[in-house]
Amino acid sequence: MNKAALALLCGVLSVTGAQAQDDSAASSLSEVFTKAQVKGLLRYSAQYRDSNLHLLQDSTTPDISDEKTQQYSSLGGYLGFETAAWMNTSAGATFYTSNPLGNNPDSRRGLGGLYEEDGGQDSYNVLGEAFLKIQSGAHLFKTGRQEMNDYRFVAPSNIRMTPITHQGTIYENRSIEGLRLNFAFVNKMKERNAEKFIGMVRGARVQTGCGEVDALGDCIASGSKKLIRGDFDPGDYDDAGRYRGDTKDMPMFGAVYSSNKYIFEVWDYYVEDFLNMIYLYGQYSFSAPGAKYAITLAAQYANQQDVGDHVGGNIDTWFYGFNFQINAPGLTYFANFNEVAYNEDSYDGGTIFVRWGTPQMFNSFQVQDSELAGTQSYGTGLQYDFGRQGMLPGVVMRVRYGYYDLPDSLSRADARQDRSELTFDLRYSFTRDSGFGIFTEMEGLSLQFRLAYNNYETNYDFAEFQRIHGYEFESVTDDFIDARIYLDYHF
Repeated sequence: MNKAALALLCGVLSVTGAQAQDDSAASSLSEVFTKAQVKGLLRYSAQYRDSNLHLLQDSTTPDISDEKTQQYSSLGGYLGFETAAWMNTSAGATFYTSNPLGNNPDSRRGLGGLYEEDGGQDSYNVLGEAFLKIQSGAHLFKTGRQEMNDYRFVAPSNIRMTPITHQGTIYENRSIEGLRLNFAFVNKMKERNAEKFIGMVRGARVQTGCGEVDALGDCIASGSKKLIRGDFDPGDYDDAGRYRGDTKDMPMFGAVYSSNKYIFEVWDYYVEDFLNMIYLYGQYSFSAPGAKYAITLAAQYANQQDVGDHVGGNIDTWFYGFNFQINAPGLTYFANFNEVAYNEDSYDGGTIFVRWGTPQMFNSFQVQDSELAGTQSYGTGLQYDFGRQGMLPGVVMRVRYGYYDLPDSLSRADARQDRSELTFDLRYSFTRDSGFGIFTEMEGLSLQFRLAYNNYETNYDFAEFQRIHGYEFESVTDDFIDARIYLDYHF
């Protein structure tokens, strides 16, 4: 944003907000700091995943393991502040950290709770937020490093030690009742367990899939599936097959209309020379006269297409989904369906890019995110607030089951194993008796336990699949257990 545009925006916000002062605003320069707001999270988190591997009959690797274990145990969180608004303007910063506590073997890395880029499980410390904010009435302008909570696919996804944050500029307008307009220009993002901000293509985790490629874009080492399809510049990828090209920005736009019964959302995410994604969401809620429950129906649709220099090759895919939900006092029941396109001419057969933040599929559960090519997923579950009726004050429980039907024909190059997931969540609040959910951010101390069991189908002719497609692998997943615990103190 150039200086003239910034000056004009500041002027507009100052004029429209001249009469919008509140008690938290500073009336003098000294009150900018004496009225500053502080936020913090002290978190202990541990995760353990034990995978049983299904060995192939013709395995050629001696003493190949039939088990894979990953784990971390860490203490960390964040501490941030935001100055009081003076002339509608404030500034803020948040420091994020995660530190090993207990047993964290390097050989069991991979879950993302600690810093892993050097091959171990180490501490990380990063200035995740550093921003300037101008807010007045229906207008909000914010630039710098920040959590983008209301932006769907670039939301923070705070499910390890610290959230994903982004670097860029946003403008939000709520001048029309019920309508929120979101404009953003995002140029970098920070992964949950990273210290550096990276471009949006690297953040999407684009890779060749087969390591180094030659000048024509063909895999040098055969035996691994090539993820990129179509034309691309091989010079954009390093010897390990990871994207190393120029940093690409993400301009984006969103419009959200909400009323007592309806929610309609339209989003567009454009990553330069990579892809454009359109996301649509609609929701309708109603209840029968005199009924003590409400019914919600929702639908979603997204489409991703390559653009510009298509640094990720051909991308031509989509997904859609439906959600049915019943809300009664203290009880929520839901049923979901999602389907992803299968297209072998698209990156990884049509897999959806979701790694900029929180995956939005209805059937994105604890482990499975339902974004893989050709997936048809069915999910159901319920959540119960035990404190609502005074049974167990402060206790919320959720149970979910998902079945993921993936393309598994021998003739399909992007075939994968069908799988199912059963998840169990239990959260206890030391400060609230009821009225919160599994991920509600609230002040005070809370304890959360999560457990997932994933079962994979293995009744396939893996040897024939290898013969047809030339992929080399020694084992596939049979099943695994994923257990997590969070002890959080928010202030």
